[in-house]
Amino acid sequence: MTLPVFALHTVLFPGLPLALRVFEERYLSLLDEILPDGSFVVAAIRRGSEVGGPAEPYRVGVVVGVTDHEADVDGSFRLEVQATERVVLIEPVPTDAAFPRWRVEPYPDEGGAGTDDVEAATVALRRYLAAVGEDDRPIVPHDPVTASWTIAAAVPGLVPDRQALLEVPGAGERLARSRGRLTTEARLVTALGSGVAGADPAINPN
Repeated sequence: MTLPVFALHTVLFPGLPLALRVFEERYLSLLDEILPDGSFVVAAIRRGSEVGGPAEPYRVGVVVGVTDHEADVDGSFRLEVQATERVVLIEPVPTDAAFPRWRVEPYPDEGGAGTDDVEAATVALRRYLAAVGEDDRPIVPHDPVTASWTIAAAVPGLVPDRQALLEVPGAGERLARSRGRLTTEARLVTALGSGVAGADPAINPN
Protein backbone atom coordinates (compact mmCIF):
# COMPACT_ATOMS: atom_id res chain seq x y z
CA MET A 1 0.00 0.00 0.00
CA THR A 2 1.06 3.63 -0.36
CA LEU A 3 0.59 6.28 2.30
CA PRO A 4 1.60 9.92 2.87
CA VAL A 5 4.57 10.32 5.20
CA PHE A 6 4.90 13.03 7.84
CA ALA A 7 8.55 13.28 8.92
CA LEU A 8 9.33 14.58 12.42
CA HIS A 9 12.22 14.81 14.86
CA THR A 10 10.16 12.48 17.04
CA VAL A 11 9.83 8.71 17.38
CA LEU A 12 6.26 7.54 17.92
CA PHE A 13 5.46 4.03 19.14
CA PRO A 14 2.38 1.91 18.28
CA GLY A 15 -0.57 2.52 20.56
CA LEU A 16 0.63 5.97 21.65
CA PRO A 17 -0.99 9.37 20.94
CA LEU A 18 0.72 12.45 19.54
CA ALA A 19 -0.33 16.10 19.29
CA LEU A 20 0.69 17.93 16.12
CA ARG A 21 0.44 21.50 14.89
CA VAL A 22 0.46 21.59 11.10
CA PHE A 23 1.27 24.84 9.31
CA GLU A 24 3.48 24.02 6.31
CA GLU A 25 1.76 24.04 2.93
CA ARG A 26 2.98 20.55 2.03
CA TYR A 27 1.45 19.04 5.14
CA LEU A 28 -1.70 21.15 4.95
CA SER A 29 -2.21 19.62 1.51
CA LEU A 30 -1.68 16.20 3.10
CA LEU A 31 -4.52 16.98 5.50
CA ASP A 32 -6.73 17.99 2.59
CA GLU A 33 -6.31 14.45 1.31
CA ILE A 34 -6.70 12.42 4.49
CA LEU A 35 -9.18 14.31 6.71
CA PRO A 36 -11.44 13.45 8.36
CA ASP A 37 -10.78 9.71 8.66
CA GLY A 38 -7.74 8.84 6.56
CA SER A 39 -4.34 7.58 7.68
CA PHE A 40 -0.73 8.58 7.18
CA VAL A 41 2.70 7.52 8.43
CA VAL A 42 4.71 9.31 11.10
CA ALA A 43 8.44 8.59 10.69
CA ALA A 44 11.43 10.08 12.47
CA ILE A 45 13.92 12.13 10.48
CA ARG A 46 17.32 10.52 9.87
CA ARG A 47 18.72 13.53 8.01
CA GLY A 48 17.22 16.85 7.06
CA SER A 49 14.86 19.46 8.39
CA GLU A 50 11.46 19.15 9.98
CA VAL A 51 10.37 22.52 8.63
CA GLY A 52 11.08 24.23 5.33
CA GLY A 53 13.24 21.64 3.61
CA PRO A 54 13.58 18.02 2.50
CA ALA A 55 14.00 15.26 5.06
CA GLU A 56 15.16 11.66 4.80
CA PRO A 57 13.06 9.50 7.12
CA TYR A 58 14.10 6.37 8.94
CA ARG A 59 12.70 3.33 7.19
CA VAL A 60 10.51 2.18 10.09
CA GLY A 61 7.59 4.30 11.23
CA VAL A 62 3.99 3.96 12.38
CA VAL A 63 0.61 4.40 10.75
CA VAL A 64 -1.54 6.96 12.55
CA GLY A 65 -5.20 7.85 12.45
CA VAL A 66 -6.61 11.27 13.29
CA THR A 67 -8.67 11.24 16.50
CA ASP A 68 -9.34 14.99 16.63
CA HIS A 69 -8.56 18.06 14.55
CA GLU A 70 -9.21 21.78 14.72
CA ALA A 71 -8.42 24.62 12.35
CA ASP A 72 -6.85 27.76 13.81
CA VAL A 73 -7.58 31.28 12.59
CA ASP A 74 -4.13 31.52 10.99
CA GLY A 75 -4.87 28.57 8.70
CA SER A 76 -2.87 26.02 10.68
CA PHE A 77 -4.35 22.83 12.12
CA ARG A 78 -4.09 21.18 15.51
CA LEU A 79 -4.23 17.41 15.31
CA GLU A 80 -4.50 14.57 17.78
CA VAL A 81 -3.36 11.30 16.23
CA GLN A 82 -3.12 7.73 17.50
CA ALA A 83 -0.45 5.33 16.29
CA THR A 84 -1.65 1.89 15.25
CA GLU A 85 0.65 -0.49 13.38
CA ARG A 86 4.38 -0.38 12.71
CA VAL A 87 5.40 -0.26 9.04
CA VAL A 88 8.51 -0.39 6.88
CA LEU A 89 9.01 2.37 4.30
CA ILE A 90 9.99 0.51 1.14
CA GLU A 91 10.41 3.23 -1.49
CA PRO A 92 9.16 6.72 -2.29
CA VAL A 93 6.36 6.91 -4.83
CA PRO A 94 6.48 9.53 -7.61
CA THR A 95 3.68 12.02 -7.05
CA ASP A 96 2.56 15.49 -8.04
CA ALA A 97 1.61 16.19 -4.43
CA ALA A 98 3.69 18.56 -2.32
CA PHE A 99 4.07 15.98 0.45
CA PRO A 100 6.01 12.71 0.22
CA ARG A 101 4.28 9.40 -0.35
CA TRP A 102 5.88 5.99 0.21
CA ARG A 103 5.10 2.39 -0.49
CA VAL A 104 4.92 0.73 2.91
CA GLU A 105 4.53 -2.78 4.26
CA PRO A 106 3.49 -3.99 7.74
CA TYR A 107 6.26 -4.75 10.21
CA PRO A 108 4.57 -7.21 12.61
CA ASP A 109 5.98 -8.07 16.01
CA GLU A 110 8.11 -11.22 16.09
CA GLY A 111 9.30 -13.18 19.10
CA GLY A 112 7.38 -13.75 22.27
CA ALA A 113 7.45 -12.32 25.75
CA GLY A 114 5.82 -13.43 28.97
CA THR A 115 4.39 -11.90 32.11
CA ASP A 116 7.78 -12.19 33.85
CA ASP A 117 9.35 -10.06 31.13
CA VAL A 118 6.65 -7.43 31.53
CA GLU A 119 6.96 -7.42 35.33
CA ALA A 120 10.75 -7.06 35.29
CA ALA A 121 10.59 -4.15 32.85
CA THR A 122 7.76 -2.53 34.83
CA VAL A 123 9.85 -2.71 38.04
CA ALA A 124 12.75 -1.04 36.19
CA LEU A 125 10.39 1.68 34.97
CA ARG A 126 9.06 2.33 38.47
CA ARG A 127 12.61 2.59 39.84
CA TYR A 128 13.59 5.02 37.11
CA LEU A 129 10.52 7.19 37.70
CA ALA A 130 11.22 7.19 41.43
CA ALA A 131 14.83 8.24 40.75
CA VAL A 132 13.72 11.23 38.68
CA GLY A 133 11.10 12.23 41.25
CA GLU A 134 7.92 11.02 39.56
CA ASP A 135 5.84 9.20 42.14
CA ASP A 136 2.89 8.15 39.97
CA ARG A 137 2.77 4.42 39.42
CA PRO A 138 2.69 3.80 35.66
CA ILE A 139 -0.21 1.88 34.18
CA VAL A 140 1.36 -0.88 32.11
CA PRO A 141 -0.93 -3.14 30.05
CA HIS A 142 -0.87 -6.89 30.66
CA ASP A 143 -0.42 -7.76 26.99
CA PRO A 144 3.35 -8.12 26.43
CA VAL A 145 3.44 -6.41 23.04
CA THR A 146 1.36 -3.45 24.17
CA ALA A 147 3.33 -3.28 27.42
CA SER A 148 6.61 -3.26 25.52
CA TRP A 149 5.55 -0.18 23.55
CA THR A 150 4.29 1.61 26.66
CA ILE A 151 7.56 1.00 28.49
CA ALA A 152 9.73 1.79 25.46
CA ALA A 153 8.00 5.16 25.16
CA ALA A 154 9.11 6.01 28.70
CA VAL A 155 12.80 5.27 28.03
CA PRO A 156 14.75 8.55 27.78
CA GLY A 157 17.03 9.06 24.82
CA LEU A 158 17.75 10.88 21.59
CA VAL A 159 15.98 10.08 18.34
CA PRO A 160 18.48 7.37 17.21
CA ASP A 161 18.15 5.59 20.58
CA ARG A 162 14.37 5.63 20.50
CA GLN A 163 14.32 4.65 16.83
CA ALA A 164 16.42 1.61 17.70
CA LEU A 165 13.72 0.52 20.16
CA LEU A 166 11.03 1.03 17.51
CA GLU A 167 12.95 -1.22 15.14
CA VAL A 168 13.50 -4.10 17.61
CA PRO A 169 11.71 -7.07 15.99
CA GLY A 170 9.90 -8.48 19.02
CA ALA A 171 8.42 -7.64 22.40
CA GLY A 172 10.77 -9.86 24.41
CA GLU A 173 13.92 -8.18 23.16
CA ARG A 174 12.30 -4.73 23.36
CA LEU A 175 11.32 -5.28 27.01
CA ALA A 176 14.84 -6.49 27.83
CA ARG A 177 16.49 -3.50 26.16
CA SER A 178 14.09 -1.07 27.80
CA ARG A 179 14.68 -2.67 31.18
CA GLY A 180 18.45 -2.35 30.76
CA ARG A 181 18.26 1.29 29.67
CA LEU A 182 15.91 2.24 32.51
CA THR A 183 18.09 0.50 35.08
CA THR A 184 21.18 2.31 33.80
CA GLU A 185 19.40 5.66 33.77
CA ALA A 186 18.13 5.13 37.33
CA ARG A 187 21.67 4.37 38.49
CA LEU A 188 23.03 7.51 36.82
CA VAL A 189 20.31 9.77 38.18
CA THR A 190 20.74 8.37 41.69
CA ALA A 191 24.53 8.72 41.52
CA LEU A 192 24.32 12.32 40.30
CA GLY A 193 21.74 13.12 42.94
CA SER A 194 24.01 11.79 45.66
CA GLY A 195 26.91 13.85 44.33
CA VAL A 196 29.09 10.77 43.91
CA ALA A 197 30.17 10.33 40.30
CA GLY A 198 30.16 6.69 39.30
CA ALA A 199 28.38 5.61 42.49
CA ASP A 200 26.42 2.38 42.42
CA PRO A 201 23.00 2.85 44.02
CA ALA A 202 22.69 -0.94 44.30
CA ILE A 203 19.64 -1.25 42.11
CA ASN A 204 19.22 -4.93 41.46
CA PRO A 205 17.93 -5.42 37.88
CA ASN A 206 16.68 -8.85 38.92
